[in-house]
Amino acid sequence: MALIALLLALLIERVVHLSAKLQLDNVLQRYLFPLLPTFINAGLFGTLVIIALPAMLMYSLLDALTGLYYGIFTLVTWLLLLLMSFGGSDYRRDYRQYLKALSRNDLVAKGMYAGCLDVNSERFCSTLLTQAVAQQLVWINYRFYFAVIFYFVVAGPIGLTMYVVARSYHKYVIQQHSKRLNRSGIHRIMRIMDWLPARLTMFGFALVAEEQAALPQSLRSWRDLSTPEFDLLGKVVYLASKANVETDKCYDYTCYLVQLAKRNIILFVTVIALLTINGTII
Repeated sequence: MALIALLLALLIERVVHLSAKLQLDNVLQRYLFPLLPTFINAGLFGTLVIIALPAMLMYSLLDALTGLYYGIFTLVTWLLLLLMSFGGSDYRRDYRQYLKALSRNDLVAKGMYAGCLDVNSERFCSTLLTQAVAQQLVWINYRFYFAVIFYFVVAGPIGLTMYVVARSYHKYVIQQHSKRLNRSGIHRIMRIMDWLPARLTMFGFALVAEEQAALPQSLRSWRDLSTPEFDLLGKVVYLASKANVETDKCYDYTCYLVQLAKRNIILFVTVIALLTINGTII
């Protein structure tokens, strides 16, 4: 049933764009996290409580729905959870605007929308800004699609809930309580949770790219425990694309990397389907 729910969610998400207000990240940051100032100030323990609380509620909900109407309510709950976990509709909107700015070579708009994608345009020249934005777009695709699919398939709705809550809380702490980032421990938690899916993403990029120089780098990343996953993924996607599109061709380079990210998702879903048919995944 996991494969059916996943395919339905991907199809619905392509056709119907969920409002940003209904996405789980925004719901948590607006309604849950501000109500928990005590836990936010409690360091790592408080962070673990914040992550575990929604997962416990999801477990209770699914337990109550088990067996009702032949599992239809359970399937609907899985679908809603996936749809609310996917997306990053704000990022998607800003990405489209960034591409429009690239196509008309509007430097002001390009820098503004790069900032909306969490890239400081003042730190980079034109070519390096293109690389930084493309790397950020690949990372957003990983966080909002690949990692969501990975945790849903491997750890089920409970594991997915924990990941999305941790992802959302990480962003919330950076935006609202940046001075407490190290104390909260959420950065270390996210590195642990991103370790395996991020490396699978890198390996997938190396497989779907025409340039094979990325494959050795993706294999080396499994031994590298010190470099952040964001930087490791950036190295892999750069190697995967440098022989096909020049970085100074901003529009083509950005679109090519986003296309590679989509291919990577298709590859991963195909592997999941094959494992499901084989009976490895139920």
